[in-house]
Amino acid sequence: MTTLKFIHAADIHLGRPFSGLRRSSPELGNLFLQAGYDAWDRIVTTAIHRGVDFLTLGGDVFDAPNPTVRARVAFKNGVERLYDARIPVYLAVGNHDPLKSFPESLRTLPGLNLFGPNPEGMRFAGQEQTDGVMIFGAGFEKAVITDSLVRKFRRDPGLDLAIGVVHTNVAGTSGHENYSPCTLDDLRAAGMDIWCLGHVHSSEILSQDPLILYPGTSQGAHINESGLRGCHLIVAQHGSPAVAEFIPLAPVCWLRVDLDVTECHSAEDLLDDAVALCSGTSLDADVVRAVVVRLNLTGQDGSQGLGTIASDPEFFEVLSERLATLSLPVFPESVRDSTRSSASLNSLKDEEGFLGDFLELCRRSVEEPSMRDHLLGGVQAELLKKLHRRYIPAELDLERLKNDPKAVATLLDEAGDLVAGMFLESRETGS
Repeated sequence: MTTLKFIHAADIHLGRPFSGLRRSSPELGNLFLQAGYDAWDRIVTTAIHRGVDFLTLGGDVFDAPNPTVRARVAFKNGVERLYDARIPVYLAVGNHDPLKSFPESLRTLPGLNLFGPNPEGMRFAGQEQTDGVMIFGAGFEKAVITDSLVRKFRRDPGLDLAIGVVHTNVAGTSGHENYSPCTLDDLRAAGMDIWCLGHVHSSEILSQDPLILYPGTSQGAHINESGLRGCHLIVAQHGSPAVAEFIPLAPVCWLRVDLDVTECHSAEDLLDDAVALCSGTSLDADVVRAVVVRLNLTGQDGSQGLGTIASDPEFFEVLSERLATLSLPVFPESVRDSTRSSASLNSLKDEEGFLGDFLELCRRSVEEPSMRDHLLGGVQAELLKKLHRRYIPAELDLERLKNDPKAVATLLDEAGDLVAGMFLESRETGS
């Protein structure tokens, strides 16, 4: 088998709206309306320009089971462009675009190979040297699949290269519904040389040999999908581990940025520092057309009370105007206050009584893993009493926080500030 080259993408979610964003101009609204479609168009263009042998899609091409006309037309145009370039498409649908409701008008598009609900192998009909290449896949028949599709996959004997394509949640990845669950051992047991997955929206290589990867969503839609987004170019050769290259393609990038206000003495200083910080984002301007930031105010807040400006609509409006004029336009998603009160918490920790004990408990919960896990378990239990799991914010995801002491420390600092502020306020007012 000669060297094989293909692109894998997933979770394109054509037709998905952006969320949690105040739109400050018609131009920005148009940009975000088009961003997801532009990402799909860039996947197609990249496949053609790189001269790949085929394109694999790991599901959730559409955001809704009954996609809009715009979404259907965009997908059709992309597949047709690839067909004209002799690049076939292999699609294993997911929970957002299941077979049960996949548009009939798209099923028979020339060049589109749509996998059914049970694993099946399709031989790549490329050059003679690639006759030993087979792509295996299975799609979601309906929106909710709780059984493992991966465990039904098996490699055919005598192949030079076997590629698996499926929408799945590996090892219960947090923040995503546990649809078609599997483990890394399940994936390896199927005997594939490469696994091209979909469902998890972050780009991640789970294994190098065999190559197992999530490309992530091609265009982030909210702040929890921050950073560069795109697809993977995969190069494979019989007898050698496949190599994957991440290709950023998303025209809009979401970022979290922290601004220390300790040295700021006025709202004007804060504004200047915010603009300078946001203008320093080092992103590829050839790919990214706009950046959306969540500005998190940190550090020691002095007597000016700059932390409260996070909730000031006029500050947000002026900041939006300044950022929109940068060479790479930046738009604020929100401004958050994580500053510390000018009354040092370190001094309050020495107090006897409730407040000192509480702040000492916060410190120990950060530094001692057993106390941290116990605290997180209690918080998660309380949340689950009131909320369905899918609505728990990513910032409070138990599994993520267990492995991220810095994030726990930030949350506990915020809790300590809040409780200390309430305590001091009640002390001053005598209530």
